[in-house]
This record gives sequence, structure tokens and C-alpha cells, in this order.
Amino acid sequence: MSGMRFQLLGPLEVQVDDRPVPLGTVKQRLLCATLLLDPNEVLHTEHLAETLWDEPRPASAAANLRTYAHGLRQALRDQPDGASRLHTGTGGYLLAVRPGERDLDEFEESAQQGRDARARGDLRQAEASLAHALTLWRDSPLAGLPLPRAMAARLTRLHEQRLMVEEEHVQAKLDLGASAELVGRLREHVETHPLRQRGWGQLMTALYRTGDVAGAVDAYLRARRMLADQLGIDPSPSLEALYRDILDHRPHLVGEPQRPPPARIVVRGLPPAVDTFVGRRAEIDAVCGWLGGSATSAVVALHGPGGAGKSALAVRIAHQLADRYPGGTLYVDLQGADADLPPLRPVDVLGRFLRALGMPGGAVPSDVGEATVAYRSEIAGRGVLVVLDNARDAAQVRALLPADGSCGVVVTSRRMLATLPNGRHLAVGLLSRTEAVGLLAGECGADRVAAEPDAAARLVELCGMLPLAIRIVGARLASRPEWPIARLVERLADPGLRLSELEFDDLSVRPSIALTYAALSDGGARGQLCARAFRLVGSTRLPTVTARAVAALLGEPPALAESLLERLADERLVEPREPGVYGIHDLVRLYAVERAEDEPADDREAGLRRLLETYVQGARELERMTNAGHCFGPAGTPACGWAPTGVGDQDRPAWQDLPESPAQAARWLAEEHLNVLAAFRQASTSTTGTATLAAALAWASVAALRRYGYRQEALTLVDGAVATTGRLGLTLEHCAALFYRATLHTGSAEPSVVEADLLRCLELLRPLGDREQISICLEALGNLRHRMGDVPLALRHHDEALALRRESGQLLMIGAALSSSAPVRLSAGAEKEALADVEEALRIARDVDAVGLRGAALGARGQLLCRTGQWSEARECLDEAMAIAEWSEDLPSRCEALLSRAAAHLGLADHAAAARDADEAGTVAVRIGDRYLRAVARQAQGRIARAAGDRSAASILETEARDLLGPLSGYRDPQYADHFGRL
Repeated sequence: MSGMRFQLLGPLEVQVDDRPVPLGTVKQRLLCATLLLDPNEVLHTEHLAETLWDEPRPASAAANLRTYAHGLRQALRDQPDGASRLHTGTGGYLLAVRPGERDLDEFEESAQQGRDARARGDLRQAEASLAHALTLWRDSPLAGLPLPRAMAARLTRLHEQRLMVEEEHVQAKLDLGASAELVGRLREHVETHPLRQRGWGQLMTALYRTGDVAGAVDAYLRARRMLADQLGIDPSPSLEALYRDILDHRPHLVGEPQRPPPARIVVRGLPPAVDTFVGRRAEIDAVCGWLGGSATSAVVALHGPGGAGKSALAVRIAHQLADRYPGGTLYVDLQGADADLPPLRPVDVLGRFLRALGMPGGAVPSDVGEATVAYRSEIAGRGVLVVLDNARDAAQVRALLPADGSCGVVVTSRRMLATLPNGRHLAVGLLSRTEAVGLLAGECGADRVAAEPDAAARLVELCGMLPLAIRIVGARLASRPEWPIARLVERLADPGLRLSELEFDDLSVRPSIALTYAALSDGGARGQLCARAFRLVGSTRLPTVTARAVAALLGEPPALAESLLERLADERLVEPREPGVYGIHDLVRLYAVERAEDEPADDREAGLRRLLETYVQGARELERMTNAGHCFGPAGTPACGWAPTGVGDQDRPAWQDLPESPAQAARWLAEEHLNVLAAFRQASTSTTGTATLAAALAWASVAALRRYGYRQEALTLVDGAVATTGRLGLTLEHCAALFYRATLHTGSAEPSVVEADLLRCLELLRPLGDREQISICLEALGNLRHRMGDVPLALRHHDEALALRRESGQLLMIGAALSSSAPVRLSAGAEKEALADVEEALRIARDVDAVGLRGAALGARGQLLCRTGQWSEARECLDEAMAIAEWSEDLPSRCEALLSRAAAHLGLADHAAAARDADEAGTVAVRIGDRYLRAVARQAQGRIARAAGDRSAASILETEARDLLGPLSGYRDPQYADHFGRL
């Protein structure tokens, strides 16, 4: 098996199967070294650039970095054709290093094994392990590389670690009685590092034990003089005490046998568990399983949003595991999520822990490295559970982790501390509704909750299922026993007051969110841009936070917007769902709405306009893709004619992220459809210019929303557009809104309601003399009248529409008119003319390369062939129409094609295929909200069952079809009556 070795403790070397790997240029080697110093962690390109280049950075830094990364990616492979160890992550690079491959890890592990052995009294094993750790140092770390300032500072800490191990090794040999052989080594050590008092003390001890008392005294005097000259300080109390012991010839200096250690203290630092704790059974079981049977110290990191109950869960788990850890429990609140207190420093926590473990206060090291060594030595083998609550980041935690398998660690934090060694990570989310109500009952009384179950359910919903918020409302209710729960529901119902209501005594939701936001807004340029993105999300009240929406709000490229959202996700202000898509908790959203007031009004308005423009252009791209560059509405109805003045093709700004394929279109709309609605609502009450843009968004989006099955959103949008355009006096735009409302209501509302909107639209359009818009409205009236069974009036509307379009000479519009009028002509008995119309429509579709028109014309041709008994030809034609409808994800066209193809299968006595198509048509009709087509599909199923000989099923299905039609009896489409019988 191939083996890779990374060596940092000397000249940088990478080996595969003991053969060196060429690493390329100096800067490429520096990049490799930087990644190796933080392996298995994505290092952002900005951080890498800061490390590789001192200021000022070259303008080509980003491009050069990509070049170096490419070179390393080729070099760092276990096998020539194997996968590279260098990976591209979000905004940076990651170098994958496996356990035991890095000499620095081997050094640290051997050093820790030596400390553990010394703590157990096994001095020979300690000396051997520490000696092995020192042999790994071939030279200074990264010797031979020109180190930028940032990297040089990092390596200084490695040198400090080596000196500590050197002195620990000397101490082990002193304890083993090797004083004579150490004198020369120690003299060289203090010459090189004259300010390290531990080295001077070890030299004094070695000299004294070899009988050179004068030399020991002289060593002390030299140390004192060196410290005074260079630092202006006296020797440490421990060095002075050693000097006095030498002068007094204290017996212990000659190395007495070690005394048995005093009895160890069992620490009990855990706070009490919360009495009202509910649920979390799966999380508790998982953590308890992870903390058992690990060969190394197991680390479980709980992460989740503020107020999710991470601390309560950690304490509950620690109490449950008390019997497993005989050494007790160390607990500390690291204050990483406290708005009023700064995060604790690791050295201060180590001091607390060491004193709790029995170390005298005066013996606690003040240096974090020395304190870490002392802590790990003190805790080794004791079986202690360490609970590190409210950590700010991984750096705050690393020094506090034990190093042996007898101990365990539970960490809580808001962000996921992905770089912790030996870590298992568990997300702590919101409570289920049942758990949330149970928590409320525990806080305010089960009887009160049982008396008002609906109010209790609504209250926890207003709290967003967040445990902190539920505890607050529970405490408020407990303090007001005379209040019904409904009273508090009323107080929280106002979104503008909700966060203020979620405060009681020392508990509050707002500060837990404000702490994170303040850290961003008070930080550097990137943090402030994150804070601005958060404010603009609040200003628009987006239900789904997407990278493309934030890019538009900020006027920045989508890649930058996504990196900002990733930072917000790390800080738990948004929650990642899938790449580029994020959720936001209701209470966090309310805080974002509050902070939106800090953004200048003009900037909020400009951001909203950019968002609207993105959605308008995105919707138009969906229409173009459906028809290969030509805009068509549902079932082949032209939609481009409704485009308002000033909204059309334009150069695409860098901040717009638009779909470029049908698959992208479906995803684009799935991610943004709720945001389209929210943006419209926000803009429709804004300034006239922005409200006009909102109206444009409505009719640009409504056809696509209906086609992709978002009918309810389309209805809400178009109702709002009718009101907005009417209020602003935008006649043409008002007509468009009426037209699309009629389209959406077709098949779901009485024909008279649909016709009223279309007739009002036509009434407003005729004085304007806009032939294209008039023809669109007439065509819709013709289709409606045909569905109502009024063939003569339907044909008059279609003939007038076709005449207007032939006068205009627009082939695409003429083809649409021919395609939609053909079934009406057949119903009027003009079979030859109907077939001629549809063939002309197909020729036009080929000439102008309009996919949408071709699909509509093929569907019409299939219907005509079915109604004239040409079943095989009809099925072939409808197969192609179905393929186009599926490609474009045009649900209304697909539904009608399925019904016609079911008729063709029925005519060919293929009952199974006919039943499948009828069943699928019913499913699609549900998605588009067309109750009439649902009834037709059910009637078709009944007719198919009857033809197959199942009269009982047929009767049931036909009854269901009549019940579905119910209030929509005005619909009597002749073609469906021909296929499946009258409803």
C-alpha cells in the first residue's frame, strides 16, 4: 500500500513510499507548508494570500495562488493515477493528511506519551518517548524557505514547543540519575537560550549532583546577571528557592526516591440539571455511545443556534454519565456566547482546572503551553469528564482537551467546531411540537396547558420551537398565574413586539442574536458586509435566503454572496439547507427586520429594485427556454406581448444569477418562488417606480409559476398585481394582471368569473388600439367559450384574433392563433380547415424554431386525430407533444396532452396505458389547481374501466367525476365529451 509522509520539522519534504516528491517553486512549497500547518481544514484564499505575501501583495496574487494550487494538486498523489490530497473547498483549499503521516503530529504524540509516562512514574518510558520526539527535529522547521512574517510567527510557537520537550527530556534523565552526562548539554542549552530559567535550574541541579557546588552557585549568579541585564527582572521564586537549597545542602537535591502521590481529588464541578428538560432522547443516546470505549480522549461537540438548549443537553448528558467517569466532572462556561462578558482565555481556564484538580495555586504555570502540559499530565488516567460550555471557536478549546482514553469531553458552541481532534459532531436543533408543548407544561404547569391546548400550541409556534424562548414564556406565565395562555399569545402575535416580549428576568432572546451580529458589524470589511447582507435580508423579509437573492440585494457577484452566507451560517444567523440555499429562524428574522432600519432607506430601496430586476429577468429566461428563445404562456399562449415598457433584454449585471437550462430553471423557481412573492409584497407598497417594477414581476412570473405547479403563489401574485396596477392607474399593466388572473382561474372558478376578467381586459385594451394584446385576450375568450361548449362564439373570438395577427404579420403569434383555433374549427364541423390550420402552425414553428409553439401545435394535431378516429397517428403525435411538455416542465400542456393520449390508448383498446395516462393527468391537474381537468381525468378513468369490463369501478369513478365538477357545471369542452362522454 502506498504511504505518504509530510515532514515539517526541518526542510520541507513530502515522500511517497520513501521517495521524495518534487514540490516545485518556492512559493508553491510555501503554499504546501501553510496547508500542512492546518491539515484537513479549508484555508480561505484570503488567509493563504496573507500568509504567502507580506504587504503590499502583488496584483496577481489570486491568479498565482491558483497556479500554485494546480501544481500541488498534480504532485500530491499517493499514486500517479490516484486522487490528489489537495482539495478545493468553499472559498479555499484543503490538504488531506491521514493519522501518522505528519512528523509534527508524531512529535506531539510522542511528547504527550512521555508526559503521561512520567505522570505514571515510568521514568524510563518517559525518557524514551521524549527522546524519540526530539529525534524528529532534523533542523529548524521549514529550514531553507524564505518565511513571510505571518508564517515565521507561527513557527516561533513550534520552536517553543521543542524547547519545552527538550527541558522535559532533561528532567526525565535527571530523575534517572544521568546528571554527569547532562552538564555539557545543559551548558550549551543556557548559552543558546539564556533567559529560560528552567534550563538554568536543571544545570544547577546537575552540577550540584556531580559535586560541583561552586559551579552550581556560579550558574545561579550568571542566570541572575543575565536576567537583570536583558529583562531587568530577578530570578523566579522557584530558581531562588533552588539556590537557597544548594547553599543549605538540602538532602532532596541528591535525588531521593519519589514519594507516593497524594490521594487524588474527585472533582464535582457540574451545575445542576434542568428539572424541566424534555426530549432529546436520540441525541443523548448518540453522545453516550460515542463517549464509550475510545482509545483516545473522545470529544463530542454539540453545535446549534443560540437558545437551542445545548448547555442543558450537555449538563444532562454529563449527569447521566457520572458513573462512567470516576474522576468526576470539570465544567466551565467559556463565555463565547455571552453578550456582557468576554470569552475566557485558555490559560485562565487551565488555571481553574489545575486548582480544581489539586494543584497549589502558586504552582500553576502562567504560560499557556506549560499549563497545558501540566493539565494533561494531572488529568491523565483519572477518568474525568470535561464539559466546555459555550465555546467561541476551536482555538479556545484545543488546549483544554485531555489526551488519554480515560477522559471524555463534551463541548457546546454555536458554530460547528469541525477542526477539533477526535471530534464527533452533533447538531442540536429545534424541539418538535410535542416536545415544545411538554417544555411549556413543565415551566408553567401541565394543568394550564391541558386547559388551553390550542393556545399552547400556538404559543410554542410563535416561539419558533426554540427552548430559550419557551422557557421565557413559561416563566412569564408562571409569574402570572391569573393569565390565560391566550393572553400571552396575543402579546406575541405582533411580529414587531415579539422579541421585546421574549424577555424575563435574566433571560432574553434578543441579546443571544445581537451578540453574533455585533461581532460582525464591529469586525473588518468582510464582517461588515456580512452584517449588511443580514440587514437587507431583514428588509425584504425573504422566506428563503439564497445566494442569488443576496447577490442582487448587495449588488455583488453570487460567489461573494454565497461566501458571506457561509459566514452567517457559521455564526448561526442562517441555517444551510443545500448549496446556495439557507433558512432563517423566525426570531432571527425578526431581529434582522429590526436591524434593517440601520440601513439607509435609499440603499434598501435600491437593493429591492435589484432583487425585482433579477426575478423579472429570471422569469423571462424561463419563458425563453420553454420556447427556444420565444416567450409563450400556458398552453402555447404568447406571453411576450404583455412585457411592460422599460422591462426587456438588457446587459446582464454581474450580480444577476439566471437559469441557463431547463434543469436549472426548475431549481431556480423551486428556490425562489416564495421569495418572488415576498419581494412583490414588499415592493407593491413602495414608491411608484418600485411598485411598477413589482407589477412587471407579477406578470413576468405568473405563467412560469403556473406551469411549474406553483398555482397558489401565482394566484396570490396576480391578485396583488390587479390591486397594485389599479391603484397606480397603469392601464396596460392592469390588463395583463386581469388576463393572467383569468388564466389561473380557468378550470377552478365558474366560467362567468373568468370571462368577467377577460371582458374587462378587452374593454380597457380596445381604446388603446394595441392589436397584439387585443388578440391575446380574444384568443383566451375563444378558448374559454370552447370549454363552455359555446362553439359559435368561441370561433368568432378566434377568427377575430387570427385576423388581427395576420394584419400584424408576426409569424409566431399567427402560429399560436392557428394552433389554438384548430380544435374549435373541428367542433364547428370544419375538419379540413382545422387540419390545415394546425399544419400551418407546425410549419411556422419549424421556420422560427419555436419549441413551445411546436409542442402546442402537436398537441392540437393529436386532439384532432383522436376526434377523427386516427388513433395510432394521434398517439405518435401526442408522444412528441408530451416530450416537449416534459422537457419544458409545462404542467398545463402536459395535463392536456396526457388526457388526449389516454383517449388514443382507449381507442386502440390499450386499457392499461390509457389508465396510466388518465391517472397521471389527474395528478398533474391537482398540481396546477384545475378542478375541471381533474373531473375530466376521473371521467376518463371511469370510461376506461367500463371499456375494460369493470362496471362497478366505472360507476364509482364517474360519480366522483360529477362530484368534482360540482359548482363548475359551466365547463363542457366538446373534445373531452367526444373522448370520455359528457360529465
